Amino acid sequence: GSARGSGRAPRRAPGRRDARAGGAVWDACRFVVRGLVRPAAAAPGPSVTHRLRVEADGVLLSDLDRPVAGVAVSAPGDGYAEVAVRLPGGGEPVRATAAAVTISGPDFRYHADGRVAGPVRTRTWTLHPAAWSLTLPAHPGGDAPAW
Repeated sequence: GSARGSGRAPRRAPGRRDARAGGAVWDACRFVVRGLVRPAAAAPGPSVTHRLRVEADGVLLSDLDRPVAGVAVSAPGDGYAEVAVRLPGGGEPVRATAAAVTISGPDFRYHADGRVAGPVRTRTWTLHPAAWSLTLPAHPGGDAPAW
């Protein structure tokens, strides 16, 4: 699959850990992709890996030839998503910040908004700051209520 990003390099956050603070809208759905869902018949033993292509604003973070242990995307409220790609064997994850994240590969499932979805071969998450708004009808009589 091709990248659907803005074409600019993602902002890097090398020393940043999982940011848990965010704006009001994103507090409810902080983790867009919490992690990949392991196959139902996963046998005990070495950790399960996935062959996925992960892109942040069109910049390649991991390709199909480099297995990943998991991918996490969070929206801390600064207008960008934080992406962390965990590699097998531990160590520091590959991190970036971006407005769009695309994951593609052989059929995979993922957690989003508290649900398991898929299988899919490609999925793009795009952060739209201030995407939610509320329009209220005019108050009868034209005056605003005294809250």
